Amino acid sequence: MEQNKTGRYFKYAIGEIILVVIGILIALQINNWNENRKINYQEFVYLQDLKNDVTFDIKTLNARVTDNNEIVRNIDAILTLISSKKMFTEQDEVLLADMTLKLFGESYFIPEKGTINQIQSSSSGSFIKNKTLRDLIFRYYSNAERIEKNMEQSIQIYQHQIITPTLIHPAIAKKSMNIDAEVPLLDMSLLIKNNDYLNALALKSVGTQNQNIQYLKIIGKAEKILSIINTELSND
Repeated sequence: MEQNKTGRYFKYAIGEIILVVIGILIALQINNWNENRKINYQEFVYLQDLKNDVTFDIKTLNARVTDNNEIVRNIDAILTLISSKKMFTEQDEVLLADMTLKLFGESYFIPEKGTINQIQSSSSGSFIKNKTLRDLIFRYYSNAERIEKNMEQSIQIYQHQIITPTLIHPAIAKKSMNIDAEVPLLDMSLLIKNNDYLNALALKSVGTQNQNIQYLKIIGKAEKILSIINTELSND
């Protein structure tokens, strides 16, 4: 081959190689862009779903706190009532029955875990790029789980084994269930001196107030998570 033709062939070959390399780089760039777009979209979906879950938790917790405050007020009203009279009237027993029935309600919190379970099962935690948010989310659910397994289960045991059986009285049951059978009126002098009864009221009051302390802490954590999620979504 003549020298000038060989030079042209080399230039042509080098040009082809450069074009191939550029094509590969462009293809890789497009692929990376598509992958990043998928990751960003998946993060957006997760954040939206987590926002819905946490918003639902906040609403649930606020309702629980309101119900618990009503329970504590009922306990205070019961103590005021039984310490103010020596004998109940029929009207007093109806009032006591209404207030006591509200103490049999059980208020427990289990967070909405649909999205976090999906994230954990698919090992997709890395899709949430904000490390602070990611750490807050996982701590939020682990803390809620500890409360559920410890405090909530203990309160449930106390409710079933001590509080409800102790606070049930034939006269109260009669009024609450509209039973016509003759049941003697409650003797206030006995009820106010009944340590088991008073301890059951105290146990219910303390347990309920402790629940609210923990619930308010969870609400604070949830609202912080919600604030960061809203910031992340507004940046997308």
